[in-house]
Amino acid sequence: MSLNIGDALSTGAEKLTTTGGIQLGVIYVVLQLLTVLGTNSAVASIATPAGTSGMATTTLSLPIGVAGGAALATLGGVLNVAFTIVALRALDHDAADLGSIPGGVTDDMLKTWVFLVIALIVQGIAIAIGFVALFIPGLFLLVSLIFTQVYVAVEGEGPFEALSSSWSLAKGNRFPLFGLGVVIFVISLLASIPTGILTVFSPVAGTVSTYVVSGFVSIFSMAVLIDAYHQLKNEPASTTTETENDDVERLDDDDSGFDYA
Repeated sequence: MSLNIGDALSTGAEKLTTTGGIQLGVIYVVLQLLTVLGTNSAVASIATPAGTSGMATTTLSLPIGVAGGAALATLGGVLNVAFTIVALRALDHDAADLGSIPGGVTDDMLKTWVFLVIALIVQGIAIAIGFVALFIPGLFLLVSLIFTQVYVAVEGEGPFEALSSSWSLAKGNRFPLFGLGVVIFVISLLASIPTGILTVFSPVAGTVSTYVVSGFVSIFSMAVLIDAYHQLKNEPASTTTETENDDVERLDDDDSGFDYA
């Protein structure tokens, strides 16, 4: 049985609309704004010629200089990786358990954070090489390694083990996973249309709304990814369990020693 895209999307939407899902979305938006604020502040400081007044035209920036902007952007980057771990672990729970962000989502954070950073670097380099090569290999690797973050954050695997596990889980399901990615991309694109229109009239409001929309779409995407992961991971386990149960029932039937033929 292949991946059920409709079920994954439905579960993702259900988790996003819970209190816990909304809380995750708000936190993610704040962290995204923190990162872009630091980046823009550093860029604006470099772009502003010495002796001139005011900031550069870059939106969402502060007069904190290059060092201040770089420090803020770095902090945002560090927190964003940590938040990815928290979000994936939280969304690994059923929607009924997401009345708030569940406990235990920050366990072993330092080790998991380091593992995830290494995994993201290796994954990013591999996919980039694939895209530079012939583009198609990049898509193939992107789909094959899509569950890497889940294996690191949820299963506690090391970076290279997680890459290998993702490859194995995606094997035989790459086309459905690619289709799922296309659907999420289209949803993201459609959701961004109103913010693009708003940016024409108010760059600052448009930029902020863009990050708000992308933040919640990202939480939705993570929830969809988690459900896809469980669909594919539980498939063979379910078959094995059914087989074992059938064997037990047959043994129970034969306990009497009679031949029912």
